[in-house]
Amino acid sequence: MKVLITGGVGFIGCNTARYFINNGHKVIVFDNLSRKGVKNNLKFIKEAKFIKGDIRNKSNLYQVGKVDGIIHCAANPGIPKSIENPMFDFKTNALGTMNVLEYAREINCPVIYCSTNKVYPEDLINSLEIKETDKRYMWPNNQYGFSFTNEIGGRPHSPYGVSKLCGDIYCQEYYKVYDLPTVVNRMSAIYGLHQFGTEEQGWVSHFVRSALSTKTLNIYGDGKQVRDMLWGEDLAKLFLLELEKIDEFKGTVWNVGGGYKNSMSLIECIRYLEDKLNFSFKLNFYGWRIADHKIYISNITPLEKYWKPTVSPEQGIDMMIDELRK
Repeated sequence: MKVLITGGVGFIGCNTARYFINNGHKVIVFDNLSRKGVKNNLKFIKEAKFIKGDIRNKSNLYQVGKVDGIIHCAANPGIPKSIENPMFDFKTNALGTMNVLEYAREINCPVIYCSTNKVYPEDLINSLEIKETDKRYMWPNNQYGFSFTNEIGGRPHSPYGVSKLCGDIYCQEYYKVYDLPTVVNRMSAIYGLHQFGTEEQGWVSHFVRSALSTKTLNIYGDGKQVRDMLWGEDLAKLFLLELEKIDEFKGTVWNVGGGYKNSMSLIECIRYLEDKLNFSFKLNFYGWRIADHKIYISNITPLEKYWKPTVSPEQGIDMMIDELRK
């Protein structure tokens, strides 16, 4: 296949491009290189064709030409920036996705969309029964994780959650109205190699980088928040499967993450890094941030007949440490 990856130089895009190339596919990476540090990722995907462009400008997409599929990763990925500049967030995530969908409709190709668990509002997730332990929050009566639902009313989502939800629903509508093959993946904590995590977004990478440098972390909330962690290459495997089996996957929406066995709280991640590297973080605690889920774990059992994660959080963190040390 010949595949376009928007945001293809970013963390998820880069890992996806590398995996597709390794499996014999032609890749075009489309990126405006606006995120600090991502330009360095181009050296890991030299075989891909790079096009500098911005999804906020539909005309930029005409540089691409005909492709067999689009993996739509380009986005503003963080809540704080969406609060600081909601118009930028809207144009990137909502309008940008519309531009990608319209381009896909013109050339008649499938779109795999990177959505987020933040389409589920804080009220919905935090209303589930929660048990608190010394290191994490738990769902005592839920052994599978949060299942897909389009009951997404309530508050707050954050501007980021709303703009990503807009793209999410548009993808569903383009399948229903125009018969455009789309797949929506509502993703949890994706982490891995070539990730430039910050305090705003990409928390696992940010923790690992901080462990190897400043040894200081700012924690918003109490640190017991739990996410299910999914290794970047495992996600790329799912994207390829969805494109290869598009007739089976088209029109579907999935909660995508590591599932229960790959879940970790912030404190658990911190303790693992401290034990692994034999040091102690300096932790500064601040108030909870808007739209933060106390616990979010994806129910991936519907996907398991097709695909399963292969990398545990501990294995992934160890690989990230090795990469950064090099």
